[in-house]
Amino acid sequence: MTTDLDRAKYISFVSYRRDGSPVATPVWVVPFEGGYAFTTDSDSWKVKRVLRDPRVTVRASGVRGKPKKGSVEHHARAEVLDQSRVDDVRAAVKAKYPIMYRLLIERSDRRAARTQGSASAGTAAIRFVLD
Repeated sequence: MTTDLDRAKYISFVSYRRDGSPVATPVWVVPFEGGYAFTTDSDSWKVKRVLRDPRVTVRASGVRGKPKKGSVEHHARAEVLDQSRVDDVRAAVKAKYPIMYRLLIERSDRRAARTQGSASAGTAAIRFVLD
């Protein structure tokens, strides 16, 4: 499976609110187990929306989530991965984005370790498979 998502630094991940309105969020993405995956915080709205409705759309985007000119919109089904697979997704994300991972995720993890009761970044993972 090779798509424009394989080359994308960011994708616009669109999940749906209860009323059906779309919510686009820019995320890093990595190929993972026959689909694609990314990490997020376990209490994020993305997780809540995917648990309620697995339909999503994705397309290559810029850092702010604006779709890239000529990028293809893909329909997909998403799932929140169990905790045992989160570390595998984190490792894949770290391999694809080593500098940004160190600057953003590991720094957040260190900050969370210093602040009791604070969750670290990337404590959940979402995988999606294109339709």
